Amino acid sequence: MAPRSAWPALWLALLAVPAAQMAVAAPAATAKSFGRTTDALEGVKSAIRLKNFSAAQSDLQRLAEAGNADAQYLLAVFHLNGLAGPRDPAKAKVWLEKSAAQGNSRAAFSLASLYAESDPPDPQAAERWLARARELGFTPQTHSTAKAGATAKAGATADASVIPAVRITDPKVKREALWLAAEQGDVPSIEALASATLLAESDEFGRGALARAAEAGHAPALELLLRRGAAVDSADHYGITPLMLAARAGSTESVEALIHAKANVNAVDHKGNTVLMHAAAGGKVPVVERLLAAGAGVAPRNVQDWSALDFAEIGGSREVASRLREKGAVALKRSAATSEIALTSVQRAGQGRDLYAGWPDLAVAAARKAPELLQALLTRGADPNAKTPQGTPVLSVAVVSGAPATVETLLGAGAQATHGDRRGSSALLTATREGRDDMVAALLAHGVSADGSADDPEPPLVAAAKTGHFGILHSLAVAHAHLEARDASGASALMLVAERTDKGNVVSELLDSGAAIEGVDKAGRTALWYAARAGKTETVRLLLQRGANTEHADQDGVTPVAAACSAGATATVDLLLAKGVHLEARTARGDTALLLAASAGSSEIVDHLLAHRANQDAQNEFGDTALIIASRNGNGAVVQRLLKSGASTRLRNKDRLSAADVAAARSFSGIAQTLTGA
Repeated sequence: MAPRSAWPALWLALLAVPAAQMAVAAPAATAKSFGRTTDALEGVKSAIRLKNFSAAQSDLQRLAEAGNADAQYLLAVFHLNGLAGPRDPAKAKVWLEKSAAQGNSRAAFSLASLYAESDPPDPQAAERWLARARELGFTPQTHSTAKAGATAKAGATADASVIPAVRITDPKVKREALWLAAEQGDVPSIEALASATLLAESDEFGRGALARAAEAGHAPALELLLRRGAAVDSADHYGITPLMLAARAGSTESVEALIHAKANVNAVDHKGNTVLMHAAAGGKVPVVERLLAAGAGVAPRNVQDWSALDFAEIGGSREVASRLREKGAVALKRSAATSEIALTSVQRAGQGRDLYAGWPDLAVAAARKAPELLQALLTRGADPNAKTPQGTPVLSVAVVSGAPATVETLLGAGAQATHGDRRGSSALLTATREGRDDMVAALLAHGVSADGSADDPEPPLVAAAKTGHFGILHSLAVAHAHLEARDASGASALMLVAERTDKGNVVSELLDSGAAIEGVDKAGRTALWYAARAGKTETVRLLLQRGANTEHADQDGVTPVAAACSAGATATVDLLLAKGVHLEARTARGDTALLLAASAGSSEIVDHLLAHRANQDAQNEFGDTALIIASRNGNGAVVQRLLKSGASTRLRNKDRLSAADVAAARSFSGIAQTLTGA
């Protein structure tokens, strides 16, 4: 994933699509003008506002292929952020280059950021694209000219956090941008966006910018919002204040900032929960101690008659509980979790005060980890398959609550593990996603199918691979889960593990259990393809040892080595080269591995391919050679390497342009002179 600090400008470019100028710095007078009309993107904007990213990407793809520079830039945003599929920096880079070639200064700047933040960083490429962005008129408003002369990495990292917020005119877009900035702790963006009007805005739950910063634990953002006039005790529709959110999140710095702003440390939400109760539920001792020092009381009880001590005990926060007892806090002795006398019925609060209103008694017992009460209710005939008003089965309540004994009791009483919640997720899928090895073990031990339910949104095995819960993956595989189960894109557990880890034991276990090494997803990609694109060299090595086909291309004709070249994964490329892969294999657009490496700007991979006798003059369907591509991108290092290998400067693409022509057209005068004199 891209660093959060590196891409707020790209994400806010999405929010700011109501006018292309909001997302793209105005080009210099000498640069090609683009994005002045926004009609072509109207459908995209509507889809983005509705968060229908799949439809937006489809429209962007069509417009980008037709040459719309704004669409090319935003399509790169989608690929960078994984908004409608897996993150794909290589594809993003291609579209950024196309957009920058048409004079989009922000696309050029984004390329500088990409190279500066790559692993390893490419400071030369970053410096080159940063200079190009400035040539095209990109000038961040909040940075001095002294900073503009810093190194490419420093400049890219600093400038990447700048957004042209002052150009956003749509009130709804500005509000969403402010909320996003608050969630991410993006102080420069908050400085540009925070106004009295926007600070008073709230969502359907009554939460605004201050609540978001508090919940995320961003103290500097909180301090700025408070200085701008945000109401320190503004409560949402449930009476929850920013201090409660910060306390539950366990952010000592945020709690300190709010207390310094004179937040009410004894505020109470609509269920009677105090700030100290929220802090006790969060379980962070420093937060509890700061609230106590500020005068938070330990005596109040909520509508369930719980004190802060009850929350600490139920949450297993022993140190917090000890500190509260020292201050005189007393727990509810009738609580199912703390009582020495077994309860046989649920004690309900008065009208409008019951946190479990509408819940079956059995669900309350499952949520409260009360085994004696649970057994008593089942003995009296309670339905083990009952659901909460929200549609959550009692068994799933027990799974989320983390009570293996309760799960076992419910299964023994006839609870059906295949019953799903309102999203269709079975108890096993829920336990898998939550990373609860103990819950998974309890379910499997009672004969629950390792494949979950037919109505599950995705198979548990796939969910375990996606979330990196490899212990659960092992348990499911041992329990004979279907190894070829797929997600919506057709990816199997083997493919997902190959993409996410270099832990050979996990891949080996799946293969030993019978996972198909040549299985393909809906795009025709194998586990080796996934590992190669992700640069997981050890996983690639293992798959090759197990006989993976190095020439298995996807539906676009991209082989594993081509995918590795596009991703700039040098070590992986070297490993595949050692296997003697076919270097002249073509993608659907006629690109070879060398062309893709040149497009990715990896001079090291270009060197290695040329050393293995890759055809330096191969042309794709557009007639572009590696030299033309490198020249268009302004990559002098790659140009020099290609010239040294004997690449032809005379070849022209289908636009009748040579490498020197495209370099000159993009103001890469040094490269153009080198090519002319070659």
